[in-house]
Amino acid sequence: MIRTLLTLRLAPEKVPDVLELYRSDDILQYSLDHSEALTSEISVAADGSGEVLVTALWPDSSAYQGWLDNPWRAGSSAKLSELLRDAEVGAGRIFEIDHDVRKL
Repeated sequence: MIRTLLTLRLAPEKVPDVLELYRSDDILQYSLDHSEALTSEISVAADGSGEVLVTALWPDSSAYQGWLDNPWRAGSSAKLSELLRDAEVGAGRIFEIDHDVRKL
């Protein structure tokens, strides 16, 4: 299993616009419905710095690649690119999960 992590560093006043785009275009739900993603979330730094993390859990890297190849992403990426024009966007990273524990 893998976790993907995308870091967005925005001007703090841009964060609500990015979150609204994720909500209005239903980006996280669409990715779950049209890929093999198991979970997905978007998180905002509590310190008001403007840092946003987008993470997802995947069964393997080929499942994630299937999402990267999804043509729908081009449309949402264009809108997001406009909002992120002056932001620092980190390279998407893949982490292999060694083990986990959960409460049921």
